[in-house]
Amino acid sequence: MDDATRQSWQAFFAQDGRFDVHYDAERFRKIASRNLRDAIVLIALIVVVLVLVLLWGRLGPVILGMLLFVVGGILAIVLLRRRLALLRPAGGAPGLLLGVSNLGLHTPLVPLIDWTSVRAVFAVDESARLAQKRGQRNAAGAAEVWAAGNGKATRHLWFLLEDAPALRSQVVDQRWAKGFETFTNVNGPAFAQYILDLDTVLSHDDTRKIMAAVLVQAQARGIHAVESLGASDFAEYASMLSGVTVDGVVPPKPEGVTGNPFVTR
Repeated sequence: MDDATRQSWQAFFAQDGRFDVHYDAERFRKIASRNLRDAIVLIALIVVVLVLVLLWGRLGPVILGMLLFVVGGILAIVLLRRRLALLRPAGGAPGLLLGVSNLGLHTPLVPLIDWTSVRAVFAVDESARLAQKRGQRNAAGAAEVWAAGNGKATRHLWFLLEDAPALRSQVVDQRWAKGFETFTNVNGPAFAQYILDLDTVLSHDDTRKIMAAVLVQAQARGIHAVESLGASDFAEYASMLSGVTVDGVVPPKPEGVTGNPFVTR
């Protein structure tokens, strides 16, 4: 993030502004429908193939059919899990994805998550790496192209939040409580991992803006908030924070910065 962008957001929040991004409803529904359709078609196809090879009765085709059944089943599960990952942060329907203000994070699941509950933020941009992978003319490249068509994101916001059980209990519709995934904490209640895929359901402009807005707010409050190229940064920090690593130094909890930290005095 450049200085001009940072200063622009600081000025915005100095006026107690709130920035919201909303799902692109058409893109949301298109991806959710495609995932469900492809999963059903895939399951039907592998069942038909398996039945045919079993009726044929020859050992080689039966073994290949069983392998196909396993691989197809795994792919169908991946599609259904991706659909759930899309639905959970939305509370089941496209509307608000995330709001950012001096008060905290505004989400469809919990109306307000105070900044004092946020321990870390990772603005992840995997677009360059995945674009390179999708450009490969091999099975891995074809798989990435297929995954992109079914809603695999390249830009995400990953939050590590305090007290997953308490957050889950506050979810407006308990069907979506697993939107806050639990992450081990040996020293207290489990942390909550909250992941938002951005570029599959937001415009490029909204993706860029919400990532910058969250980083500016979090960094102003002493929260560990960084731009990241992948999951390794998050995993390393989360393992230290949770006390899982043996030699890692547990990052201290930032001092609470209440009110509006952007007002110049």
